[in-house]
Amino acid sequence: MGAWETGVFDNDGAGDFLIIVERDYSAIVNQIEYVKTTWSEEEYMEVDEGSCILAAGELILEAYGVHPVQRLSEKIDLTAVKSQITLELLQKVIGLIQIALNMDNSDRSEVYELWAEADPEDFAKWKQTGQAILHQLEQLSVGA
Repeated sequence: MGAWETGVFDNDGAGDFLIIVERDYSAIVNQIEYVKTTWSEEEYMEVDEGSCILAAGELILEAYGVHPVQRLSEKIDLTAVKSQITLELLQKVIGLIQIALNMDNSDRSEVYELWAEADPEDFAKWKQTGQAILHQLEQLSVGA
C-alpha cells in the first residue's frame, strides 16, 4: 500500500485524486462516478478506489465548511466543488465509504484489509478518521 501516514491524503490514491481535482474541480463528480461504476456490490473495492472515495468525502466536507480532518490543497476552489455536489452524489459517497470502511463486514475493501494488517494503533487511527468523515457526511446529508 502506498501510504506513509494514517491521514486521508497520506497515500498515493488520494494524492492522485487531489491532483485531478486541482486541475478540474468538476472532476470530483467524474471520480466518484468512476469508483461507483468500477466497483459493484459483488466486487472487491481496490485500495486506490477506497482511498479515492475517502478523499472525496473529506473534500466535500471542506467544501461545505465542515471542519476537515486534514487540511486540503489551497489550489482547489471549494465553492466550485460545492456546486457539483447533489444529495444523490452525497448519498453515493456515503455508501461507498461504508464499503471502504467495511461497515457491513463484507470483506470487500482492500484498503480496509491492508490497514487491518498494519500496526494496530495505525489501523485504529485510520479507521477513526474514516468513521469521523462518514459521520460528518451523514450529518450533512440530513441537513441537505
